[in-house]
Parts: sequence; C-alpha cells; structure tokens
Amino acid sequence: MSYLILIICWIDRAFTTLIFLPMLYILYRKFRPTKPWTPRAMRLYLVCKVLVILFLVRIFCAGFLFTPVNYERFTDSGLFPLIKAIFYSDWP
Repeated sequence: MSYLILIICWIDRAFTTLIFLPMLYILYRKFRPTKPWTPRAMRLYLVCKVLVILFLVRIFCAGFLFTPVNYERFTDSGLFPLIKAIFYSDWP
C-alpha cells in the first residue's frame, strides 16, 4: 500500500511541476494568428484544458479543504494515508 501511495505522490509531483506545458499550449492556441483548427489540434487543446481544470481543482483542495485546520476531519477517512501523503507532507 505504501508503494502505491508513493507512486501517486510522484505522479502528483510531476503533474504539479509540468502543468505549465498545457498552459503554454492553451496560450499559444489562443493568441496565435487565426488558422483553421484541425481535429487533432482541437483534441489536444481540450485535453490541455481538462488538465488545467484538474490542476485548479487540486490547488483549491490544497488551499481550502485539506488545510491544517481541517486535519482532524479527515483522520477517520479510509483514504487518509493518501490524503496525508499528498496534501499534508512533501513525501510520505
């Protein structure tokens, strides 16, 4: 179980570190000269938008839900080791 939590923490760390790439792509597609959108470019654009929305939800959870003030609320949860590893410490 601890290896799974460690892998999820690494994925979370990579996601929060590399999220600037989809953000740059969104900005590039929005502010470049108008050219027709290919289906592939549109799919990539939508995937990048979904990734950015997921990042914003993660930041919201880290900033407002999983704070030290609410720590006691989540200690009874079955997912507490995962929540603790992602939101309450750098590494498990």
